[in-house]
Amino acid sequence: MSTATQVEISRVQKRPALSRGNVVLIVGVSTIVGALLRLHLLAARSLWIDEAASVNFASLPLRQFLKVLWGYQGNMALYYVLMRGWIHLGYGEFAVRSLSVLLGVLTIPAIYLLGARLFDRRTGLVASAFFSVHSFHIHWSQETRAYSLLIFLLVVTTYALVCAVESNQKLRYWIVFSVLAALCFYAHIFALIVLGAHAVVIAFPKPFRISASIVLASAAVFACLCEPMAAFVVLQHSDQLGWITKPGLADIWEYLKLLTGQGGVLLIVIYAALCVLAFMRPRSGRSEKESWALRLVLLWLLLLPVVTLALTPIKPLFYPRYMVICVPALVILAARGLINLYGFLRQQRWIPAVAMVSVLGLSLWGTHKYFADLPNETSDWRSAVNYILQSQRPGDGAVFFLPNAYAYRYYVTLEEIQHRVEIAPDVLYPPAVSRSQLSGDLKELTSGRQRVWFILHIAVLDPQAVAIIRSTLGESFHVIEQQDFPGEDLITVALYDRNNSSHAETPEGAQK
Repeated sequence: MSTATQVEISRVQKRPALSRGNVVLIVGVSTIVGALLRLHLLAARSLWIDEAASVNFASLPLRQFLKVLWGYQGNMALYYVLMRGWIHLGYGEFAVRSLSVLLGVLTIPAIYLLGARLFDRRTGLVASAFFSVHSFHIHWSQETRAYSLLIFLLVVTTYALVCAVESNQKLRYWIVFSVLAALCFYAHIFALIVLGAHAVVIAFPKPFRISASIVLASAAVFACLCEPMAAFVVLQHSDQLGWITKPGLADIWEYLKLLTGQGGVLLIVIYAALCVLAFMRPRSGRSEKESWALRLVLLWLLLLPVVTLALTPIKPLFYPRYMVICVPALVILAARGLINLYGFLRQQRWIPAVAMVSVLGLSLWGTHKYFADLPNETSDWRSAVNYILQSQRPGDGAVFFLPNAYAYRYYVTLEEIQHRVEIAPDVLYPPAVSRSQLSGDLKELTSGRQRVWFILHIAVLDPQAVAIIRSTLGESFHVIEQQDFPGEDLITVALYDRNNSSHAETPEGAQK
């Protein structure tokens, strides 16, 4: 070993260690800031269809709930199970979204623990700070979907993997890792791709030694636990991602912006530079354990986008918003790059300081943009349903396009729980049992009704079906009121009355 290397190692060894109190303080501040950001304006926007669907599934009677899980909602099953218990704490937007907030906030100290275990305390602290203000994760921490749960489980599972490979062949650590990995699969099927990164570093474990019997036992536990979910995937063929289209350059660009926190081109460049710096060898050399850790984090970051893009000719699966589960890997890798930069530039410490402040500042700017655009993040189902409930009459019916009434049912139930209404227009279409003839179904289902509410949402998905609904209703009804509710996707609510109504008007004349 050269004299220069010995001197550098000596300097590293003399670097003042962070006290336990300082670590707790810094992680605590990051966690509090992250919690405040994730709670900010939590109930300001309406639940969108998928969020309302989560609450609807969780609210079903047990027998029907299990039937729905097996029939077509097996993906995210673990989240729906947790939500079944959580909704007893409250049914409003703030209450149902707070489960995701809690899991998102818990992920911040978990990121610190993982970064510290993979590298060192400083890396963990920087990673947790980056993560706490990341707008992409804040977004999904404010929705009643499984992504906040999945990210938390992936971080904890990766921590369990590191403990297992360092455990000197102790089987109990590997069993814990297998159980957590199975829970990830039940949280979302995309977890399998990230777990593939775990499989690669287990197959190439240098410098760790892992016996084949340990790996086989762990894999057997994982396979047994995952059998019900695997059976659902194989037997039910539930295509919930059939709406994803072939990605283009605009989708790739959107992915890069979201992944780096919507801080613009400069933040993308800084994150990319820090990730490269993470792989640059320090003067003191790099341990084999750190090289293993870098491989693990890099695979976590890249496998999901690469695999989903590669599968595009077979089936489009790449969608920018689903890449949020890569954010923990990005912030840990960038944090390691920042620590390396500090080591490279000991005489110019202001440079890494500026880099860190830039990441935090641009991330907060991205978070500000997210909150500023919050009214346009979802369709305004709350206002649309309130409008209907305020003008309804006994015997009214409701016809939907998209054929999905989850958001309507959620807000009707919420109003009933709060004792603001006792009845609401019956959902006539889509019917509970699938039908085949749209025009004939509508005539039969609206028969005997004096008034029908038509709720139109995302008409571009099937303009022909919309035209059939309007034409069929127009044979027996006239539009007497119509109101638009802007948001991410426009909702149009039209009230139809029978032809003999003396107040019949055209849609244009009824516009408010």
